[in-house]
Amino acid sequence: MAPLLRDGDPLALVEPWPCDVPLTGFEDALERSVFRSGLSRADWLKRLAEDCHKPQLLPLLWLLPSRWKLAPAQLPERLQALAGLLERGLLTPALLAALADDLPHLLPPAQSGQADPLALWSSQGQPALPQQLEALLATGSDQAAGEATGERPPRGHPLSGGLLWQNVGLTYEQTAGERQRNARTARVLNRLGANRLQRNAAASPWSIDGCSSSCAWLQHLQQHGWKAEARLRCSVASFGLGASLPLEQGGWSQVPLALPIRTGLLGDDGQERRALLPHSCLELNLRQGDLLIRLQYYQGTEGLCGWEGLNDLHRPWQNDRHNGTVRYFGETYTGERLLQLLELCELIALVHNLEASEQQLVKGGYGSLGFCIDSSALIQQVMEGRCQLFPVLMGGIWRERLRRRSSQLEPQAGPWLQAYRQALLDLPHDGSVHGSAADEALQRLRHCQPISSPFALVQELTQAAPPQSP
Repeated sequence: MAPLLRDGDPLALVEPWPCDVPLTGFEDALERSVFRSGLSRADWLKRLAEDCHKPQLLPLLWLLPSRWKLAPAQLPERLQALAGLLERGLLTPALLAALADDLPHLLPPAQSGQADPLALWSSQGQPALPQQLEALLATGSDQAAGEATGERPPRGHPLSGGLLWQNVGLTYEQTAGERQRNARTARVLNRLGANRLQRNAAASPWSIDGCSSSCAWLQHLQQHGWKAEARLRCSVASFGLGASLPLEQGGWSQVPLALPIRTGLLGDDGQERRALLPHSCLELNLRQGDLLIRLQYYQGTEGLCGWEGLNDLHRPWQNDRHNGTVRYFGETYTGERLLQLLELCELIALVHNLEASEQQLVKGGYGSLGFCIDSSALIQQVMEGRCQLFPVLMGGIWRERLRRRSSQLEPQAGPWLQAYRQALLDLPHDGSVHGSAADEALQRLRHCQPISSPFALVQELTQAAPPQSP
């Protein structure tokens, strides 16, 4: 592997790296697009700035290379404060933590009538959920297994030069019907967890197959031949943003994207280490024969803390379960430990969604009550008494607010209340670390990097040789 320059491209790729689709580095893709468009870089960036009103493109403010940064004055007024933070360099954990605490002032306000986290968690205002397993499994069963799942390029895209902000030509691992079933099952688990709210003691709790908690329903599934397993996982984060570039000979080259950060940790050469921000969640797989339901639990940008379908587009450089780009860590949860884990997930969702709703937090408390990394770290701290993730950024005042909120929840909080409250105290905070805490943080940073990755920065951190073909 060629050595990296400290001030070089943090999204540089290392070749060769085994992948079944062509890959192009981000800076190279930007250069090619400007060349093909016939525009100057300044004019091309002006067109890009006009596109940044779309929420899905907000991560671009973060990950654009230094020579391609958009000046705040080029952007809509509501994004200028956020762009100002990112204009001169990469974010640090300390800045990320401060940014999370100030999100209400930097992000666009919530739309009128938008559901709060408790409403989302309990499926208020959403289509009715099936209350029998057979009806749930029938969801989307008419979808053809061989459907074309690759994303198609939009017509009339405003950017010239061919670069598109999506991964054209990639597919999903599951059909549209299976993904719909994943999403519906996630809503079922969230709705079962929301029974803990107990707002109307006279009303019967919502149930499926006669079960009114996620633990009871999982036991019911296991009695009917289902296998269940959960693991914590991490991978390189891109907040769903993708990019691809047309090839001259036809087809598409994919452009791997990630969110680079300064770590606040000193390297052996006396310079600050850089890294790519991880995405983390709890992955739950439910399987019976050929049926597979994939779910994830985390504090997410969807507006709540809870379950979602694990329906990501298959990006071989980012989220492949078999080639090392997904890093599984900690305990594998099955049997009684999995039942305990589901109880804990209900408790965390109860506390976080209550706090986010009553405080009217932006994005359901995403950032303020922790990022996805923090929710995984909290789970591991409670269940295993350790943390293997970096950076952990849930702020002290929000930990205290969550502890205060949780103290008001007896008896619906359940048996994990004290362990949850202790974990809020025990989790590290990576906004500023030094000495032995820095050594321990570096171990966590390396532990949550992919085992295999085309990103040179990841390979530099882990000192891993390029992998063999999976």
